[in-house]
Parts: sequence; structure tokens; C-alpha cells
Amino acid sequence: MVKMVRLLACLALTFFILFASVPVSLASLEKNPLLFEFTEVKFVTKPDGSHYAQGYLNWGNLSPYEIIELKGSIDLLNKQGQKISTKPKYIESYNLDSGTSGYDFFELVDFDLVPSVTNPKQIEGAYLKPTYTFTLGKKAKLRPDIVPGGITFGPSGDTLSIKTILINHGEATASNFKYSGISLTDQNGMVHFYSETNHDVINSSLRLEPGQFARVSFQIPMNFINSKFNSFQDIFTIKFSFTHENSAPYKDTALSVTVNNKKLNDLILVENDVTYVPLRDLADALGATLQWDDSTQSATITKETYPGSAIWITIPAGSNRFIINNYPVTASAKAKLHNNTILVVPLREVAEMLECEVIFVHKWGQKSIIVIPYDFSED
Repeated sequence: MVKMVRLLACLALTFFILFASVPVSLASLEKNPLLFEFTEVKFVTKPDGSHYAQGYLNWGNLSPYEIIELKGSIDLLNKQGQKISTKPKYIESYNLDSGTSGYDFFELVDFDLVPSVTNPKQIEGAYLKPTYTFTLGKKAKLRPDIVPGGITFGPSGDTLSIKTILINHGEATASNFKYSGISLTDQNGMVHFYSETNHDVINSSLRLEPGQFARVSFQIPMNFINSKFNSFQDIFTIKFSFTHENSAPYKDTALSVTVNNKKLNDLILVENDVTYVPLRDLADALGATLQWDDSTQSATITKETYPGSAIWITIPAGSNRFIINNYPVTASAKAKLHNNTILVVPLREVAEMLECEVIFVHKWGQKSIIVIPYDFSED
């Protein structure tokens, strides 16, 4: 697990939310690579009548650099910017690996409060002010991050059918996969390894660029399952083993969108934390059909789900009132005509309406959005 440490100087939690939603330059990460978050803050009164603020301190390294000899302290400030802690929490000497966008360091901490703070309202909006020194170490190499999706399994004739999906959340291409086998754990924690090494998807020809995915399935003979388990329902966890090589780093923009393994390179807009893409591009990537009605200034996108069954959505330009299979729905953002010619739509909501999973990955100032259509053949 990559170490993640966040330490944000003189900024409230409200800015943390904004920070997590917009691209950040590499230069800013070099200057302020760390971020702290103080959450679930409680006002506590001691038996002697003094008070302290208690909360969860989460911290991690946002940057692609190692952090060497991190030292410093953290004070608690009220929303007016006044220090309200009697003494700081000290950061001892730390060496941290390059980070991502989450927290690996997590602890419950107390800040003793100055005597003038006597009630809970006085710590509303309190935030952290860290003061620290550090040295930037080596910059991490861009690399793939292959994340398995959910695993489904069940009997199919004389085999146990196991299905999952591999998604590249990383910043480089993974290639030359080699499959080793599957580990199945029973309810007692006993691991049983099935060492079949042939697989028609996880092999040397598989190549996953950032944002791309591959659906994979495995077939294990039921006689193997029956020899290890009383029933296939006694399988507690399933893990499969594979290796891959890393190609040259994949260079991308601050925001990339990949839909059904196709990167959308044209018009991508972000307004008020909503990502918009051309509906035509979304339809093409999903293999859907699109029709435009000039008289009503609306588009209808149709996507097949099951054979003989489809989802269709009518989207009027300038409105957030869409029609899904004859049922009206209200989206959180409007579809609109960009330059009066291209209909752009809120990506997350329209993709989810079309039965897709939408994954957000934020790392080192770069945001990636991955859209994966559900495979109804698995149901």
C-alpha cells in the first residue's frame, strides 16, 4: 500500500473539499506536498472543568515525491484564524513514500483548548495549521495500478464459473500479463490454490492503458471444489494471481476521460465540479445510437442492455429534465449546446442512467474518470 500523507497549511476543511475536486499543478505539490484533515471533532469537558477538542487526524502524502526528514507541529485554529490549542501536536521525524490521494496515517487525537474556549460553538469550523520542514526525495515513476473489480461466482455444469474485471487505475500501461492461478479461502481461513496457468484473457497479449479494463472469467472443475469445500457456498474469498510488465509512462492531461476503453480526447468541460462530455462521443464509445430532433432541440440516446431490451433517454438542450424509457427524471445539471452546435451532458449522471459504473481516480494533481458499462450477460 502506497503511503499517503496530507498536510495542508492554513486551510479549512472546506478548502480540502475544493482541493480534491480540481486539478493541482505539480509545482504546488512540490511546495506543499502534504495535507492534514481533522474530522468528527467533539468538544469534551474534563473533570477539572477545562476543555479539549477531540477528533480524527488523517494525513498522507499527496505528491509523487518521497518526503525525507519531515518535522514540525500542528496547531488548532478557530474559523476566525485564532489559535485555540494550548500546545501543538508534534510531527516527529518521518520518511514517507510517494503518495496518492488518500490517508494511510489515521489516529484519534486531543487538543487542549485555551481557557477562553468554553462551549462547543467556539470550535465549529476549527481547522489545522501545520508548520513543518522536509526534503523532497526521489520522484516516483509513473506506473500501472491494476485493480480487480467485484468477483462473482457460481456453478455452471461441471465447473465453477468465476468472473471479474481488471481496471488500470494507474498512470502507465500494463502489458505482458502472466496468470498464475487462483486462491480460494474457506470459512475457517484455509487457503486452497488452484494452479491452472492457462487463461484466454490474462496473457502476454493483454495490454491495459490507464483507464482501460478487461473482463476475465475462470473455470475451475467442480471436482476440485468438492474436494476442498463442502459446498461452493463455503468459499469465503477468491483471489487470483498474475504479474505484468510496465511500459513507458503514459503522459496525459490534467483530466482524462475513458469510456468503455476509449479515451475521449475532444471537448471535455468542467463547470461547478460537473464534468461534461459531448453526448455524441459518449454514445459512440458505448456503442449506443443517437438521434437529434431539431424541432424540439433534443437528442435521444438508445443503448441495448439485454438482447431485445434497451434503455433510451431523451435529453433536451438547456434542460435538466430528461426522459428515461418514458419516465421523467431530474438531473443535477443541465444538458447544453456548446457553441450552439455540440450537445454536452453531465457525464456521471448520463453514464449511470445508461447502466454504467463511473470511477473517479485523483492522483498527483491529475484526475481520471473511467466509465465501464455493466455486463448484463453476467446476471
